[in-house]
Amino acid sequence: MAVTTHPIMAITGSNSVVVVNLVAVVASLATTASARSQHMMCTSPAFLGHHHPQVAHRQQQHSSTTLFGGFGGVSSKDKKDKKKKGGGQSSTNKKMTPQNAKKAKQQLLERYGGDLNIGTQERIDKYLNSLEPHLKEAAELYKTTTQFDALIAPMTPADRNRLIPPVQFEMATSDKAKLKSLMEEHKLTEIDLHNVFQQATWDASADAKATQADIVGGKMKPELQQRIDKACSFVVDATKTEGAVGKILDVGCGHGSIVKSLVDAGLEEPDMYVGLDLSSEMIKNAVDRYGSARNGRTGKGRVFVADDFLAHDFSVYGNEDSNDIFDGVIFCSALHDLPDMIGSITKAASVLRSSGGKLVVVHAQGAQHVLGQNQANPVMVSRGLPTAKEWSEMLAEHPEWGLTLEHEPADPRSDGDLKYGYLTVLSKI
Repeated sequence: MAVTTHPIMAITGSNSVVVVNLVAVVASLATTASARSQHMMCTSPAFLGHHHPQVAHRQQQHSSTTLFGGFGGVSSKDKKDKKKKGGGQSSTNKKMTPQNAKKAKQQLLERYGGDLNIGTQERIDKYLNSLEPHLKEAAELYKTTTQFDALIAPMTPADRNRLIPPVQFEMATSDKAKLKSLMEEHKLTEIDLHNVFQQATWDASADAKATQADIVGGKMKPELQQRIDKACSFVVDATKTEGAVGKILDVGCGHGSIVKSLVDAGLEEPDMYVGLDLSSEMIKNAVDRYGSARNGRTGKGRVFVADDFLAHDFSVYGNEDSNDIFDGVIFCSALHDLPDMIGSITKAASVLRSSGGKLVVVHAQGAQHVLGQNQANPVMVSRGLPTAKEWSEMLAEHPEWGLTLEHEPADPRSDGDLKYGYLTVLSKI
């Protein structure tokens, strides 16, 4: 999926490429700085081509929302269908007929005011403008300083001195001081500010993303779908091994993007699934599409939660006599969006069952695609996905995770990344 064109994207090659593209960037910085209070663009809607993160910002006071769909059990016929398909699924998994697709597109355009890009941006702006004044100002400063730091990061000291006017450094220093003061006064963290933009973006795009998935039957291009299905099989297989607790966690579940893949991989019952996402709008769409299926024996279904992944109490899904809560945890196009990668892996490892639990990180479009997102919008995507070398280093530095690397990811720009996408599988010791 295409990544938004952005001046920073050019700062990846030789110094000559950097110089050519930074001339325009530097010229635009002054204009941006003078107009920054007029428009707080979090990201171009065209950039919304990936999954989503799940850490709520401070305004929510960490109040999670757990949503369940449907009532009662299932019929005998449904039970037979579940055994064949693996836990029941929604009719939205069937590709729409041309007539229904045309109708769905028209209704979607109407909800977004006739233009998806403009409508999405208007929703983002409405959200940002609704923030308390101090939070809005802090978010704006966070965005500006993050973009500036990303701009100069690849430059040599000589290039910085030659290409960036002193006034820009002075403004950046001033902005950082203001931001630090606001954060200290209101007890804000960088994670809080990062997630202001995450929540604004995914709430704004939720209806569009979910409807567009409905139109194509919840499927990606065949080669990309195969990569997702393979990743899901690792998670589901963990529920069938000795000592399994019978439950998996989908971090950044969005509108239920991989529910069907998990079902097709053999996830036997709906109540074996917990999906968590920052965006309450994404969660509402997930419940609408995948919340009705029930385990005929327990009467329980899938759980969808709108909450902060790092702060959420997952013990409510486990056995009070054991810390083993999930057989598998999957980040599908989500880990790179989270503001604290080490903290996120630590959290995931802490809720995995010992002796065979699986932690899976997948991005069907690959590590290089994520680097493009980071270069295009460092506010939304603060870094790329961990390389095999970085995983090895992190595992050595964090033995408390109790994880071993079972499947290494291909490096960015490699043939493997292009052919297979990004897939990392770790096992809990």
